Amino acid sequence: MSKVNNILKENGELKRELEGILGLVKENEAKYEGFKVVEYAFLMSENLEDYSEKPLRYLEEIFSIDRVLLFVNNVVFEEEVFGEIDYLDNIIFTEDRTFRYFYLEKRPYCDSGKTNMINEFDLKGDDFGSYLFSPVIENNKIIGSLNLYSKDPSRFDGESSFDFIRDLSFKISVSLRKIYDSQKLYRQSRVDITSNTYNTLAMYEFLNQALHRYMRYGCPFDFYLFEIDDLKKIVDKYGHRAGDKFIRDLGGLMNENFRKSDMIGRFGRDVFYLIMPHSDGSVHDDIVYKFKQIIKSVCKENGFDTDLGMITGHADAPAISSFAEDEKLRSEDILNIVDELLSKNR
Repeated sequence: MSKVNNILKENGELKRELEGILGLVKENEAKYEGFKVVEYAFLMSENLEDYSEKPLRYLEEIFSIDRVLLFVNNVVFEEEVFGEIDYLDNIIFTEDRTFRYFYLEKRPYCDSGKTNMINEFDLKGDDFGSYLFSPVIENNKIIGSLNLYSKDPSRFDGESSFDFIRDLSFKISVSLRKIYDSQKLYRQSRVDITSNTYNTLAMYEFLNQALHRYMRYGCPFDFYLFEIDDLKKIVDKYGHRAGDKFIRDLGGLMNENFRKSDMIGRFGRDVFYLIMPHSDGSVHDDIVYKFKQIIKSVCKENGFDTDLGMITGHADAPAISSFAEDEKLRSEDILNIVDELLSKNR
């Protein structure tokens, strides 16, 4: 009888051991599949908004990480090329020295507490127990950093494997470059040659993007139109080249005098537009005054002894959203907005 009991006991222990091994195998398979989902999401992202909504969030959810941030080197990548993204809370542009000072050996680092963490990577007000940071490298230059934060002090310890985050960081470098180059070409195809500001096609797309952010995230924006009255006077008096130079200089001064996040463009020969994210109309008078001063400056610098007038149209996010259906403006909707804004002030 004792032999039978020993056999049953040994089989029971073997069964529990096998169940434990199978449990680990399933857990590893789940993590592997989860990692592939994150990796695929990075590679398929078309912009940084996709990064924010998909792979960075997936990392937090699938692997139960308290916070995931992507830091981007603003010397390698011009922030404005990616568009208006300062409403994203998990992507941060920072200086080149941040990465050079922290990643002396260009390898991932993990630690508990904040003793060895630099200020730029320190999440003020958040009590994190451990972290795992990995440089994102392209052609031996650090172009970013993928940062994982956990409230568990033992989550990222010296025994942690760095293989998965190295692989992921490589995929991010490929994806980040793809997005940046694509966005740069995209923006170049949407520039008005004469004024060196955005063109009408860009205006349609920027308005739809601003509307989408307003309806999804509550980000306000303002849309201005500036119609230059009597521009023909300059052409009649000084010639067509002078008219083109006026347009070119006007575009240059607009680019200099408005924020980098503002979308400045040309709708027609004598109509310019301005899309201001995170604006609620409170600076309307200042904006109109600034544009009038820009017109005067261009005329003065070129010696154009011509008094040009200006017609202004303005609409905020709630007004523009009233034209939209399902977060999308049709081209005719935008033309109606333009006509309505300018017609009421003519």
